[in-house]
Amino acid sequence: MTKRLFKDKGDAVKCRVFLNTLSGSAQKWFDGLPHGSITCFSDFKIVFLRHFASSMKYQKTDHFLFALKQGSSELLRSYIKHFNQVVQDVPSATSKILMSAFSHGLTEGEFFRDLIRNPVRNFDEMLEKAASYIKVEKAQTAHRKADKPPPSTN
Repeated sequence: MTKRLFKDKGDAVKCRVFLNTLSGSAQKWFDGLPHGSITCFSDFKIVFLRHFASSMKYQKTDHFLFALKQGSSELLRSYIKHFNQVVQDVPSATSKILMSAFSHGLTEGEFFRDLIRNPVRNFDEMLEKAASYIKVEKAQTAHRKADKPPPSTN
């Protein structure tokens, strides 16, 4: 840090404290800065954020949920798993938003029709209802496998 010139002693302290948090590529980046290029903490902050902006993790919004669609041959269990992974990145989503986005992305099928005929009160209830349809999917998959003739071993 001694190779940097600071006008304000408070800025020098802020920079030293911040530098103690750097490691790996961030430390290499800092070491590669030209001598005297950082004269205050504000400059340091701007240059650092500009350089590492692409590494920042941005919080997803409800719109990400509405972009999710169940594939035409995707099992309900797989769609729920993918949907719930994205939900973890959208902490602002309410139960009503989750229900709306989830049903919006469903393919038209028995589960979709059941949700329209018999609406649920919240997202947890929707997932409970989905569980019974997942059991049917598993049974159908097992039934199809059992009906397939074994491959010939000629």
